[in-house]
Amino acid sequence: MTESLPQRLEHARKLKERAIVKLESLLDPREIKVARRDHHARRKPRHCGITIHTGIGCSYGCVYCYIWDMGFPGKPKPYPLNSLQMAYALALNPYVVPRYTFAAYGSVTEPFLEETRDKAIDYMRTIYRYLLLPSQVSTKSLITGDLVRKLTNTDPNLSILISITGISSKARRLEPGAPDPIMRIRSASYLKGTNITPTLFIRPIIPGITDKEYENILDLASNAGIRTLVLGTLRVTSGIVKRLKLVGVEIPPKLLPRRLDNKKQQYISGSHIKKMLEHIASNKGFLVLPSACSANVYSHRSACYKCRLGPCGRPSYPSIVEVKEALSILELDNYRVVDVSPSAIRLQRTGKSTKRDEVKLFWLREVSRLDLILA
Repeated sequence: MTESLPQRLEHARKLKERAIVKLESLLDPREIKVARRDHHARRKPRHCGITIHTGIGCSYGCVYCYIWDMGFPGKPKPYPLNSLQMAYALALNPYVVPRYTFAAYGSVTEPFLEETRDKAIDYMRTIYRYLLLPSQVSTKSLITGDLVRKLTNTDPNLSILISITGISSKARRLEPGAPDPIMRIRSASYLKGTNITPTLFIRPIIPGITDKEYENILDLASNAGIRTLVLGTLRVTSGIVKRLKLVGVEIPPKLLPRRLDNKKQQYISGSHIKKMLEHIASNKGFLVLPSACSANVYSHRSACYKCRLGPCGRPSYPSIVEVKEALSILELDNYRVVDVSPSAIRLQRTGKSTKRDEVKLFWLREVSRLDLILA
């Protein structure tokens, strides 16, 4: 029998409480103190989930990568928290909802570098064990049989994004330290027969490269057993544009933002290329998903309508009675239900809001997997 919204909220809250108590019993006072100070214990997740840092820095040296503008080093090292500390920090984070908040690995480093691989797998296994966060990892590394065996002991329905920009020699100059992109795609075949879902992650789309090579990229992916695809437009800073020029890739000026910033990342005008690739991929039998987190939803046979890109999957929506009961459980007495639809819960504030209200409303949104609109 399907759980109601109030039941899901109660179960998530109890799971969070049990995780905190158990993890505190496994950590010493110094480890607890360090974990409490870590940014994972307080950072608010984005729509796509909470990004979990398995390391600091990356040695792949991708020319288009934004981490260089953020001050990250080229020599990677594992993130300083051990796996129990990381799980504890996330359990303490008031915005992280067990079973519902998406976990995203690979935002500021390559998770499967030699220096970070063991820690990344340990993080994924421990965090899923205690918090059951639907997990997704983005990688440019090769998927090996040994890696697959280890990953099947993490989240059983793990989503893997296999990141690709191009496969030509010109494209490889953009990723000097990364494994061969052709072998990267072919290695997805090791995931056949598992519940782990590989998704081709064509991001960033580089004008003049990706749009010239997409037919071969898609054919390789199809032969490797990949059936889902996520496309992503290039984001640039002034530094990224300069680095691309140094390796012989010049983005047409008409596609660039009017003003380039040293640190702020801005999308180029690439929607026309993205639409073309989407059309071709659909005709080749790929399921084109609107975002990375949508691939996470798909891999976990779930559903979501938290943002304008949805619906992802087939979201069901609670009754007004369920939402009213949920507001009572969350002690949101200064809000009333205006309407509930397949895409959103509409609330009206009847009193003064507090910082705690923000967290409680976030929980309502995460567990219902619907957008939340304040009338």
